[in-house]
Amino acid sequence: MKKWIIVGAVAALLLGLVGSGYLLLSRMGSAPTDEDVVGAAADVSGQAVEVALGTVSSQLVLDATVQEEPGEPVEARQGGTVTRLWLDDGATVEEGAPVVSVSLPAEPAPEAEEGDPSSGTREATLYAPVSGTVSGLEDVRVDDVLEPGAKVAAVTTGEFHAVAQVPANDLYRFYEDPGQIMLQVDKGPPAAECEFIGLGTAEQEDSGGEGPEGEGGGGGSRLTCRVPSDLTVFDGVQGKLSVSTGEVENVVVVPVTAVRGNVDSGEVVVVDDGGSEEVREVSLGMSDGRSIEVTEGLSVGEQVLDPVPLDSRFDVPEAPLDEELDDEFYDEGLEEEG
Repeated sequence: MKKWIIVGAVAALLLGLVGSGYLLLSRMGSAPTDEDVVGAAADVSGQAVEVALGTVSSQLVLDATVQEEPGEPVEARQGGTVTRLWLDDGATVEEGAPVVSVSLPAEPAPEAEEGDPSSGTREATLYAPVSGTVSGLEDVRVDDVLEPGAKVAAVTTGEFHAVAQVPANDLYRFYEDPGQIMLQVDKGPPAAECEFIGLGTAEQEDSGGEGPEGEGGGGGSRLTCRVPSDLTVFDGVQGKLSVSTGEVENVVVVPVTAVRGNVDSGEVVVVDDGGSEEVREVSLGMSDGRSIEVTEGLSVGEQVLDPVPLDSRFDVPEAPLDEELDDEFYDEGLEEEG
């Protein structure tokens, strides 16, 4: 019962709006006919726009997170037993300085027999791979036994990188390695240039490819850049990256809405002086999301439809919603009762 009350109210409202429109148009001297209403609803075709020369500058703005570089590990490649800690955790160290010493079984002499106890032990020292700050030594004690390949400590350089998730469809906007990348930190210092490090999927990065591990998920790739050393940032701060992915000048351009397709090739509808229309294949170049470069297939001065009509292979009626099916069922039931 409530449903029919709502339906009746909506119908009354629509009739009132239609009547108001009719009265207004009548006072202006004409009333809309059925043909006018149908024609207005069907008038969604594109308008002819002229092909011209222009500049296409592809720029992406991405949400970014600043992360501290993980640092270079100090590894006990052969394992051993810790005999000395040369530094305290948090100490500043120069590249090549000793960090930890370990004892290892001495390599037997070539003439020694198997099981000869005289082989003894030898001492090895692990050195800082880079200059920076030592971390991780708080968990290391003298006489600790290290497995081969164990990470004893890390030396961080105080450097940071910014990482941004690039949506999968925006990867088409990368025509080559990015040009200038600007980092703007939220509530931070003025924007500064951020040096490009790499662009790759999370799987590539985790398996040793360029770029650090970072937040993000789903499709797409992660873009990373090195934060300038003189820019004051902290691990985890948020910001944005403005990425220049290419620019071309004095090229043939049309609106992206006038082309079916945005990468490599596409179709446009060319309109001649007599109004005749021709579907034409074109080769495409750079796009900035509003305009797109046409490298072959169009000349300056020609006209194309904008927006281009939908490809008939994809212009199919939508399936009726469940609510629409329910309305048809109730309408048929009322007709039968009447």
